[in-house]
Amino acid sequence: MSLFIVDRIIPGLTVQQLSIAQHAMVESARRLGGNGARIRYIRSTLIPAQSRCLCLFEADHRNLVRTVNETAQFPFSRIDEALELTTPLTVTAT
Repeated sequence: MSLFIVDRIIPGLTVQQLSIAQHAMVESARRLGGNGARIRYIRSTLIPAQSRCLCLFEADHRNLVRTVNETAQFPFSRIDEALELTTPLTVTAT
């Protein structure tokens, strides 16, 4: 599966509204996944100063992510494939 970032510009989006949208996306992904598709909503990041919200999904392909977001009725500007790099170790300075 691949990672996808859903980018949204939504002026005035509140944490409460995002929480409601998250529940809708989780439910939409669950229903779509019940039909054999592989998709998982991972998390959202709200950037209030930019009226921006970034949502991370793992899915077999971009169209699944589009379908989940359209079904959840959560508007978006774009969907892009993403790569995640994690650090293997945590290093602290002494």
